[in-house]
Amino acid sequence: MSSTADFASTQADLTAVPSAPPSRRLLALLADLLILAFVGVVSVWQLGLRLLDNYSDIPELALAWLFMTAVPAAIVAIVVIDAIRVGQTPGMAAAGIRTIHDGTKKRVLPTDDPRVPEPGIPALWRDVRILRIAGQALALIVVVALIRWMFHNLIVRMDNVGLPKEFDFLNKPYGVGITDAFGFNVRDPVWKALFIGFKNTIAASVVGILIATVVGVFVGIARLSSNWLVAKGASLYVESLRNLPPLVVIAFFGFAIFTYGPLPLFNPTNPPWQGTFFGSDSNWIIISKDRWAIPSLAAENHVGVFWLLVLVGALIAMTVWIWRTRYSNSTGNPHHRVLWSLGTFAVIVVLCFVALGQPYSWSWPAVSDSGRRVVGGFSAHWGYMSLTLGLGLYTASFVAEIIRGSILAVHKGQTEAAMAVGLKSGQRYRHVVLPQAQRIAIPPYISECANLIKNTSLGIVVAYPDLAQITNTAWGINFPAPQLLLILMTVYLVINLIVSALLNLYNRSLQLKER
Repeated sequence: MSSTADFASTQADLTAVPSAPPSRRLLALLADLLILAFVGVVSVWQLGLRLLDNYSDIPELALAWLFMTAVPAAIVAIVVIDAIRVGQTPGMAAAGIRTIHDGTKKRVLPTDDPRVPEPGIPALWRDVRILRIAGQALALIVVVALIRWMFHNLIVRMDNVGLPKEFDFLNKPYGVGITDAFGFNVRDPVWKALFIGFKNTIAASVVGILIATVVGVFVGIARLSSNWLVAKGASLYVESLRNLPPLVVIAFFGFAIFTYGPLPLFNPTNPPWQGTFFGSDSNWIIISKDRWAIPSLAAENHVGVFWLLVLVGALIAMTVWIWRTRYSNSTGNPHHRVLWSLGTFAVIVVLCFVALGQPYSWSWPAVSDSGRRVVGGFSAHWGYMSLTLGLGLYTASFVAEIIRGSILAVHKGQTEAAMAVGLKSGQRYRHVVLPQAQRIAIPPYISECANLIKNTSLGIVVAYPDLAQITNTAWGINFPAPQLLLILMTVYLVINLIVSALLNLYNRSLQLKER
């Protein structure tokens, strides 16, 4: 049997690699020279403008010299490289076997055979890999230059109107009172007011997301109900709320329920409605146009030690959860890990609570002697309730559609299999459908959480002192707006990034792992 080289040598249609035509080299070099000329003209023009105007901004001069030296040098290097490599062939890169097609059959030849055709090296301006890197570098340069240009215009404008560029104003007195900020004085610094607004934004975001999640899940499942009335009622809820602006929804709850609603006033002549326990003077709720109040826990002694022990109890409960899961996997018996974990956690918390001498006690809401305030318990301002209720129910309409679409995306065979093994409707959703649907629902759900957090800035319409409202008040009393806007954007960005990171971690834990 003849060797592969002897077999290939009998093929007369295998020819040597042709050289590139001169026109291709000339075209590549002309393109490089045009780029070099354009960059050189722009560089000289920019540098000349700055030197003639006695420009002293160091970053601007550094950018001009970069264009004047580094960029043209890179273009010259590209021209030289193109002049050498355009149209050339690299030869055989390594020893081995190369498969070629000679027009009739697929032949196998040694890579050192000089008749093996190999494509020529393209010019750098036609190389796909080089173009990708150059495109990304160009996009980065454009973005940095645009940001630099806008920042430069901002600094120049602030100098022209005499606005300070420092953040020293944060230590100056805020000068305005804040609703429901007990302990805050008008002489307190601006940073303290902004921190109160930050806490209010977090409080509205957390409760709003909780309302949107719970209501959205139930409404989304209800839209798929076989009960006609339940399905149509859920559809009416979704189609009514999601087609309205969130500002309108917040204003409706604020004015329809509280401002012009049937609730009693809160003043010495018109006391609020107070619900008391039978046979007791303690109130379980206080309702008025201005605020609502419910019982809460008041800290006593050893609070820090108590929460440390609660954390230890949570870790023990997680260990019990893992143990019950492994037990079920090894024996096939029901794990009952929820009952075991929650029971363990509850026992630890109760024992720690009793052993530390009750670090918390109940605080019952009551009307103050002046008849204008609520003392004790947990009370919420009408603006906070309007914002959280409006945003929560509004976002729930979008979450409901996400849940409905995610459930429909689960293959119907999963539901049929669950029915075949005798699972009831609630068990099918809990054990089969929803665990698979949440893998689909989490990514769009993250976007809805981010929208709710950003929409808390609409609390200004119901006089809720969130971060946006306090920032707006601050620049209204002549504190510098650019720095305040920068703080506002940074806080919202950080909050959303943290929430997105946590939910993305949860989402990755749900994804199927390939073995």
